[in-house]
Amino acid sequence: MPPLIALPGTLLDERSLAPLCAALAAAAPELAAPRTLLLGDAAQLDDELDRLAEQAGGPAVWVGHSLGGIVALHLALRHKACVAGLVLLAANARAGAAAGASCRAAHWQEAQQHGLRALALAKLGPGYGLDSTDALLQLLADQAEAVGMRRFENQLRYGSTRPGLLEPRRTLAMPLLALAGEADTMCPPLHSAEIATLSPLGQHQTLAGAGHLFPLQQPRWTALQLQRFLQPPMSERPE
Repeated sequence: MPPLIALPGTLLDERSLAPLCAALAAAAPELAAPRTLLLGDAAQLDDELDRLAEQAGGPAVWVGHSLGGIVALHLALRHKACVAGLVLLAANARAGAAAGASCRAAHWQEAQQHGLRALALAKLGPGYGLDSTDALLQLLADQAEAVGMRRFENQLRYGSTRPGLLEPRRTLAMPLLALAGEADTMCPPLHSAEIATLSPLGQHQTLAGAGHLFPLQQPRWTALQLQRFLQPPMSERPE
């Protein structure tokens, strides 16, 4: 069985996928600690993908949430040999130039004026469907501060410059699972359905009533879908 490697989303760190890691720990396979995303412009992205491939040291199943899922898609294009499979959580395969430009600009302005903690509490949390009493709100704020302004700026730059995989359409040969939350307004189920069409071994599932943070809020469901995806062992699947 190839190892599983996780990639977190924008302004998120390993804590955003810790519940999923714990849910998988009760049964094989184990999900490795998420890798830090540095990101940047197009040239820096290639360096980042090369770094991730080198650190993997061989074929792995990449489990990416949000931005991490988008990075995993590009990793599969650039370094096919290090990607045995993809599990993409609340991600999309569209180009970043037009989609979300005004939102990224507003978030950057908010972060510069009031800081990353304020951004998470006032903008990101409500956008993810969290209210002021939700314990996850403070966790988001803690992670945003840990990621820091410089890395956040790089993530936003990548969000605006990343190429898409749909036009022109790219083809991926590896098994692929795209999961979505039914109530996710950032990466709705349509995006996961689009991703699944990129591979002849692609599939997608939607969790009813869930939002963008379903891997954090519904880790058992996410772990179950991942385990089903890996059965039978991927190494035994026909080429």
